[in-house]
Amino acid sequence: MKRRKLYISIPILFLIFTAALWYFFLKKWDYKVMFTAPVNSSVAYSFIQNHNEWDGKTLKAGQLIIKDEEPWKQLASELQLNDEKWDFNWFLKQKNDSVTKVVVQCSQPNRKMKNRFDILLQRSIFSKSVKKNIKIIRDKMIERSNEFSYTFKDYNSINEIACIAISTQSTIRGKADEMIRNVLDLNMFVKDNELGLNGDPMLVIHHWDPSTNVINFEFCFPVMHPERIPDHPNIKLKKVVVSKAIYAEYFGNYCYSDYSWGALYKKLKKEEGDEPTGRIIEVFYNDPHSGGDDKTWKAGIYMELRK
Repeated sequence: MKRRKLYISIPILFLIFTAALWYFFLKKWDYKVMFTAPVNSSVAYSFIQNHNEWDGKTLKAGQLIIKDEEPWKQLASELQLNDEKWDFNWFLKQKNDSVTKVVVQCSQPNRKMKNRFDILLQRSIFSKSVKKNIKIIRDKMIERSNEFSYTFKDYNSINEIACIAISTQSTIRGKADEMIRNVLDLNMFVKDNELGLNGDPMLVIHHWDPSTNVINFEFCFPVMHPERIPDHPNIKLKKVVVSKAIYAEYFGNYCYSDYSWGALYKKLKKEEGDEPTGRIIEVFYNDPHSGGDDKTWKAGIYMELRK
């Protein structure tokens, strides 16, 4: 009878040893959090990429670093907090056009054994902090997604139109500041030279890098009399034309219009099987200076096709 008990206990001990070996030494993370959010994966990705808070405080420059990423699918970040390094690996899986599952693997390389013991004994401050802050990120992501909407409207084009334009570069989050910085100069240039406005302001994005969030673009005002445009060091004549683009209508604060870009890109790839040219055109139909509910501000978003 004792021998039989011994035979039974050996495989059990082996399983316990294997599980402990994996848990304490082989597992690549200390703690894992999973959640589902009612947003497109491009929205989730952009929000996580730009989120810059922990425990309700804005992080200082250099505290949070994006180390590696695959747009709309995964990214790795490093947080420096209280002289400790926190590593996060985010994995995003889009279940449908409006629901995304997010898995977050978290670890502290210098406190691996302590964290795993404390988590096992349900006394971990680390895991409680991670769980609390990931919930905040999820809640704010959903809150942000409720501030705007976009709808695909098939394919569209833009007939050639003459504009005055200022070329610049910024991060996506700095886009609105650049527009505000240049709008007065463009308005005065139109007035001083009696050019006459011939349509709504637009942004022509020539290059967008989803990994770095850097964009090169021109802020353009369509004008009626391009022949009157004088030489200027910063303001130039620009002719905008788009033969074919996948098109969406966006409603919301123009600061967040880029949240529609990833969804447009993925739709283009899925339906056209082609890369975009790299050009995105945003046409703004409302003047933010007029106030009102920014959820009603409308923009047309064009992502140009190569074909």
